[in-house]
Amino acid sequence: MLDIHNHTLFGVDDGAESLEISIAMLKEAKKQQIDAVILTPHYRHGMFEYDREKIGMHFLQLCNAADIIGIRIYLGCEYHVDSQILTALLDKKCYTLASSEYVLTEYSFHTEYAYIHEYTRRLLSAGYIPVIAHVERYQCLVQKPALCEELQDLGAMIQINADSVLGFGDSIETKVCRKLLRKRWVDIIASDAHNLNSRANHLGQCYEYIYKNYDEEYAQLLMDQNPGRIVAGIE
Repeated sequence: MLDIHNHTLFGVDDGAESLEISIAMLKEAKKQQIDAVILTPHYRHGMFEYDREKIGMHFLQLCNAADIIGIRIYLGCEYHVDSQILTALLDKKCYTLASSEYVLTEYSFHTEYAYIHEYTRRLLSAGYIPVIAHVERYQCLVQKPALCEELQDLGAMIQINADSVLGFGDSIETKVCRKLLRKRWVDIIASDAHNLNSRANHLGQCYEYIYKNYDEEYAQLLMDQNPGRIVAGIE
């Protein structure tokens, strides 16, 4: 498996607080047969400072440990979409997913669908491929899940969180995820792991759930093949 939405990088957002916790999180990911992780610190004005240089330094510190553990790590960001997103990407103020054309985008709970649609379209027109993070959280998509298919048809990828699929949290989010899965309106499941406790990595458990309740081919598509396209930079 490959995990493309993850907050294991220490000391840069509300994820891992120390190098030691980052290493422990990578060890846990390896136990779950996760072969690669894209580290996606938050990029959100007014809430998280996205210090690209600091992120790069912490990433290099973690690389040695990752090599010993036997897990590949890459950089990215989880960009809370605003009017400056294209400028930030073009000026390389933040990392795309594994140096590819894919960008992990997130929105607020009450963001209107027209806004999500518009910025998805703008990113695609500029040559980027939006991977829309945890779509089960956005009210407009909760109320009308079929809009996810519309975003897929535009060219975006739809990502949901493993915890939401498994029922570790809001029951409405779980209901939406399972409907999206039945309709095949999901492209990727990721962990969105932040720590070892309250927001731990359950991607391995989610793989088993999809395998048992759908089929192995679908589990592979969501947690191996499609994430692998991002790491390989394949559109």
